[in-house]
Amino acid sequence: ILFEVMNHKKLLNVCQKALATFRPDIESADDRLQLILDENPKLDSTDESFIEEVFTGCTRYQALLTVTVDNFYLGEGSKLLLKDTYLFRIMAYLAMLRLHDLGFDNFETFILSEDPLKMHTFLKYLFDEPKLKSWLLRKWCEIYDERFILDSVLPNITDHLHPVQKLVSRLQKRLDNTTSPRKAVQVTQPIPFNLTEVKPRAVPLPEPLATVKPVNPVPSSTYKAPRETLELSRKREDQRRKSERMLKEVRSMSSNLTRTGRSLKAQERMDTIVRETEAALKFESHKAKPVPRKVLQDNSYPIKLNAATILREDALYAKKEEQELKKLVSVLTGEGTDTKHQAWRAAKEEEDRRAETEKQLKRRMMGLLSYEEALLAKQKLTEINRIKVAKMKKEADLMLKEFLVEQLREEEVAREKVVSVQDCHERTKVAQQQLLELKRQMVLEVHAESKELMRIAVAEAAEEMEKKRKLISEIRAFDRTPVSTAKLVDLTSTAGFGFLCEMSIVELKEQLVLEKESRQRELEERRGDIIAEKVSYKKMLEDKLSSISHNRQLVGRESAARIAERHRVRTAPVVVQSPELDHLQRKLAEKRSERIKLKETQRSDLLASSNNKRNMNIVAQKRELEERRWRDLESTRERMARMKTTALST
Repeated sequence: ILFEVMNHKKLLNVCQKALATFRPDIESADDRLQLILDENPKLDSTDESFIEEVFTGCTRYQALLTVTVDNFYLGEGSKLLLKDTYLFRIMAYLAMLRLHDLGFDNFETFILSEDPLKMHTFLKYLFDEPKLKSWLLRKWCEIYDERFILDSVLPNITDHLHPVQKLVSRLQKRLDNTTSPRKAVQVTQPIPFNLTEVKPRAVPLPEPLATVKPVNPVPSSTYKAPRETLELSRKREDQRRKSERMLKEVRSMSSNLTRTGRSLKAQERMDTIVRETEAALKFESHKAKPVPRKVLQDNSYPIKLNAATILREDALYAKKEEQELKKLVSVLTGEGTDTKHQAWRAAKEEEDRRAETEKQLKRRMMGLLSYEEALLAKQKLTEINRIKVAKMKKEADLMLKEFLVEQLREEEVAREKVVSVQDCHERTKVAQQQLLELKRQMVLEVHAESKELMRIAVAEAAEEMEKKRKLISEIRAFDRTPVSTAKLVDLTSTAGFGFLCEMSIVELKEQLVLEKESRQRELEERRGDIIAEKVSYKKMLEDKLSSISHNRQLVGRESAARIAERHRVRTAPVVVQSPELDHLQRKLAEKRSERIKLKETQRSDLLASSNNKRNMNIVAQKRELEERRWRDLESTRERMARMKTTALST
């Protein structure tokens, strides 16, 4: 890959942003990559291919890069910020998987474009040969195949150990603020001409600037409309909205008169239903989501348990085993069993189930009876409402006539108000003209005063500028005096205070390196002990998990048997005989027959009225047809007579 025209730091920033904003649970990698490329349209094809390769590679080998960078933060990078995690992942991907394809020159350019301290620390960690062949290799082999690590990852690092060491030393010199010595180049020494030295040109003093005090602006009230006009327009708008609202109420009044409300009994039933629904809601219950039924039925979805859960469940099963052993010992010693208690409990449950069934049947009969009574009341209420609607229509017509009379009277009053308002407008215009003339005179006086104040301010500013010019000339004369600020420091010399523990800066650095190596060895030993403890603890948890799974199977079989028995008892038919139920059923039959009779009488009345209307319509149609036939016959005879008269005349 060649990078002819690019900003390496910008490319790394774009890649970091893409990895930081990528959320694999809500979007795909291709969508995120396309969004990043759309946000940076100025990139050429080479830069886009590099960003695409780095983003896809980091998402594909995320596990390998995460292990590498996390171990780096546990050791050498413990003092670096966690926000640079994605930067270190990108550098690890380029060094471990793409260093041959990228080329060391381009890789060096990317390293030098970032902070020297971060890159120096990371390169020392990643290109450390003892770590690569020991625990870092073991960590990688736990994730990927050993053959892939040895053939694709390690060669990229081991083949560039020597140039990387040079790059690390170069970064170290940059951190120490030292530069590498360059070879002395023999250059031509020019002989200066014997010319007269030119005197330095004096810097001219700044010219005084004339300062003018800004003139006060014209008040905004000069060009605004008077407050009386705004108040009148607001009142006019309110009156118009009020009239429109009253017109809408009048138009909708006739339709509102025909609406009927619910009966008291229906309203009580609706209130009862709402109360029962609200009582069934559980606002204060536990909000945790239950385990899906499919997971509980299918054993192919294991639930991962932590150590505390495993130990707690093992203690529970141990306690249950101890209780079962106590029961067996009590049975063997002759204390007896709980068979009589179980039989009494089953009889009690059967009695409760029979009582519950009887209660449900009573509620159903009472509901059907209430339904029949509601239908009867509705049929009677329909007739009453029909009479009320006719009466309310007459009242609505009278109210509409009264409203129209009232509206005409209000329009006359509004017309008189408009005439009075126009007179007020004329008087207001005269007052505005007088006010404008007064404001114009005030503006002329203010301009004259501002000119006088401006002249005084210019004189004061000139005097102040002269003082500043003298002060500047004195400061420049003081600055031209030379001052030596050179200081020499020897890093190999001591302070010279005479103490036995005195050390130079170089010796102090060596002592710090030795102390750091000893602490690193102690840290490695501590990590080894922790890993051994974890292995033994993991073995103990696995043994307890095996015993827990066996106990779970036994408990599952017992619970399945109990559920099957309970289901068989509950699904058995229950026969209920009660005189109260028989009485309710007879009453329901009487109400139903009464409703059907009333409905038949209403239907017969409707059929009789419709037949009368149909007969009247048939008679009217026959009469109309007869009249039309006679008219056609008369028109035909008149036309024939007219034709005969015209023929005789010709």
